[in-house]
Amino acid sequence: MSRILVIDSGNSYFKWGFYQEDSWLAKGEIANAEIISLSNVFERLPCPLFIIISHVTDNISKSDIEEIISLWPINPYWLRAGTFQCEVFNGYHLPDQLGSDRWAALIAAWNTHHKACLVVNVGTAVTIDALSDAGEFLGGVILPSAHSMRDCLQSRTQLKNLRIGFFQTFPQTTDDAVHSGLMHCVLGAIERIYQIISEKLKSPNLKCFVSGGGCAELIPFFKIPVESIDNLVMEGLVIIANDIMFSRKKYE
Repeated sequence: MSRILVIDSGNSYFKWGFYQEDSWLAKGEIANAEIISLSNVFERLPCPLFIIISHVTDNISKSDIEEIISLWPINPYWLRAGTFQCEVFNGYHLPDQLGSDRWAALIAAWNTHHKACLVVNVGTAVTIDALSDAGEFLGGVILPSAHSMRDCLQSRTQLKNLRIGFFQTFPQTTDDAVHSGLMHCVLGAIERIYQIISEKLKSPNLKCFVSGGGCAELIPFFKIPVESIDNLVMEGLVIIANDIMFSRKKYE
């Protein structure tokens, strides 16, 4: 029986899930500043057999996370990107420089599709990564999300107290103008990379997976075919955890 506690410690939110057999027994998401309250939640869960963590933020320390999982006598596995894992080859010049969240998402996308695809995660930052038909990570880009860019505008210009506007072709209010501009930035980046990779791989029907808390507002406006998957990072962490557990059993 596989009982896996999965943790995706991101820039703004701490996401977790308890995976048992082939399904999620429980899932949750909480602001980073409030993670201490998870101790009460975790006390009600069964003891996991494996704990895997993707940690990509300075807003929470490793010791903070270790404290809330200390009720179980399990040493967590802190994911770092490697050269090869779960059929995916990492093309980064320095493989461990690739964020563990991006690595997990790439592995989840490959496990889902087993063909060339674009992998987009929309959180505090937006990552746009490409996989080849051979499962090779070709590279990717990182840019601010619309929310992060809005914060920057408010802190560095006279555009104060902005409200979230509506996406308009020809905005006629400042709120709509800012929101539409930010959406064009993110959508345009994704669609441009899609076009470049599609041409490079000679794949006109290239699959594009999108995930993350900020993807829902983008999906209605894409001019490319996209498939939304709820939290690719956590799905990838489960795949990696099962692979590690299987390998360990082989050598016991």
